[in-house]
Amino acid sequence: MLLVASSVAPASAHHSAAPFDMTKNVVVTGTVEKWVWSNPHSWLYIRVAKPGGAQEIWGFEGGSAGMLSRSGWNSGDMKPGDKVTVTGKPSRDGRPVALISEVKLASGKVLGSGFGAPPPGFPPPPGFGPPPAPHK
Repeated sequence: MLLVASSVAPASAHHSAAPFDMTKNVVVTGTVEKWVWSNPHSWLYIRVAKPGGAQEIWGFEGGSAGMLSRSGWNSGDMKPGDKVTVTGKPSRDGRPVALISEVKLASGKVLGSGFGAPPPGFPPPPGFGPPPAPHK
């Protein structure tokens, strides 16, 4: 299931928000394919059923393992096969990639982004690369 809603939110303090549309939210429900707990960014890949039965893999960029840990996450929060709903800031180019805002686990537990907001008047620093390809 895929829902898109508009909202205004602060940019990430970790890297440039330029690849993402920070004025919108995308809400994606699917099954975890892979959860990459790493530095400088963690990545969550989920398999999503599209209308008509086709499937698509979405990649969600998260904070570093340290940032996420300080926000209450841990490497064992998700495993392949888990059902999740992810809210994020979608890519500007329409690819199935987004910056994590929150993840709702099947248990009902909600995990925040771990990025935090920049101080007022300070733009986030540059430095974002393409997501790594998921391994099957």
